[in-house]
Amino acid sequence: MIHRVVRAGDWMADFLFAFPKNDREGVIACLQSYGAPDSIVQDAAQLMDSGPNCGFTFSNGCRHESLTWVGLQSNGTEWLNTTVHEIVHVAMAVAMDEGIDPFSEDLAYLIGRITQDLSDIICHLSCDYCREEKNH
Repeated sequence: MIHRVVRAGDWMADFLFAFPKNDREGVIACLQSYGAPDSIVQDAAQLMDSGPNCGFTFSNGCRHESLTWVGLQSNGTEWLNTTVHEIVHVAMAVAMDEGIDPFSEDLAYLIGRITQDLSDIICHLSCDYCREEKNH
């Protein structure tokens, strides 16, 4: 599991990448510690068991924090797609909390900052050659 904490103002986003393997029970424990209701925990557990190319984000607006899990992906473009998808969910939670217009440059810059903070992970996981080299 690759772990990275990203800050966006007073918001904390915890990103968990299931590479080279997934820590299902650890992710579920994290989700519970973030205050996710049982129904969301159950949905996340089912998603984690559903196969590759999945991810989820849970945001707790009262605590100003998000937990993002990006599961195992079938190839580099799926790593990129799922990661960016989940970054947008985090940015939308921050934007709602801070009153950022969803059609503004401010939201675009926020997505860019979060992406920059994860860029080394994104570059590594989206490169099929790089992932193969790390596993040998």
